[in-house]
Amino acid sequence: MSELFDAIDALVASRSPLPPPAERKRLRQAHGLTLEEVATTLDVRRATVGAWESGKTEPRPPQREPYAHLLKQLARLYPSPTATEGGTPPATPAATAPAVPSAVVEVAPPAPVAAVAAPVPASPAPAPAAPPPSPTAAPRPARGSRRPGAPRATIAGSPAPAGSGTYGHGPLLVLDADDERQVTGYGTGGLLLDVPAGSLPSLVEWALSEARVGAEKLHASGKDADPLLVLTAAACERYGLPAALSDEERSAGRLPEGHKVIKLLERAGWKLTRRGLGPWARIYRPVTGGRRQCVQLCIPSWNALDDRSWGHAATLEPAELARVLGVYAQRVMTP
Repeated sequence: MSELFDAIDALVASRSPLPPPAERKRLRQAHGLTLEEVATTLDVRRATVGAWESGKTEPRPPQREPYAHLLKQLARLYPSPTATEGGTPPATPAATAPAVPSAVVEVAPPAPVAAVAAPVPASPAPAPAAPPPSPTAAPRPARGSRRPGAPRATIAGSPAPAGSGTYGHGPLLVLDADDERQVTGYGTGGLLLDVPAGSLPSLVEWALSEARVGAEKLHASGKDADPLLVLTAAACERYGLPAALSDEERSAGRLPEGHKVIKLLERAGWKLTRRGLGPWARIYRPVTGGRRQCVQLCIPSWNALDDRSWGHAATLEPAELARVLGVYAQRVMTP
């Protein structure tokens, strides 16, 4: 009889309930896990885990039960915004694969991988993990594609997005690409955006027209802060840029003018300032009709965040780097 009960337990476990596909991806990213790490642990191919997260396929025994256990553990660490508001995401039936939700997924607080054991302070503005450079400007308030008015999650101690206005997604985004070349934008307050742009010119267009990123001017005679896009090494490679500068490029402080990405920008009508496409770069079009079109890039792997001023900020995970830079933007100004 005991063998029968064991067989029943195994049968139930073989159909362990799972969260929706988008929630599986959110939980993995919140803990800083790569597709490769999860695939290696479960003894499957990386593409298999990617298919589970996109809803193309569902895990089957013997991997289903340990995968469900992994997600359950992560859900305890990173509860979804809907769960914290009194609801829980519906479990995915074993026989169906639900459609992937809309492009924007906003998450509960990701803990930095290097310090997951440290509690996150509940104060409105804790000290950032990497000390910012000494402020040289007077303090200013901080301040994006998703539909206006949708709820957004916040991290305790992080500056929350300003709201549903022009710059409702905050002053900056940290962009990172996964193994499937999908780009995610990490914003302040725990915000996550799927970035649809497939080239640097289209990324600049998206940042100005849909991303709702930037900061309002401090006084009537000033001007709004340009959107700041921080590109990780993986995001650089996704957009045709080198993950690191060569010795010659590092000495010049920029990419050569004939680089293919610079030519793409020029063909699309975008210009670079005299500093060129370097660690900090401004991509703009001349003002027309009083409308300013300018996006600023920051590339940490090109030494944009000098460790003499920013400590180990360049080595932080994307979500934590967005938090650190967001705190600096709130207390001082957009970097």
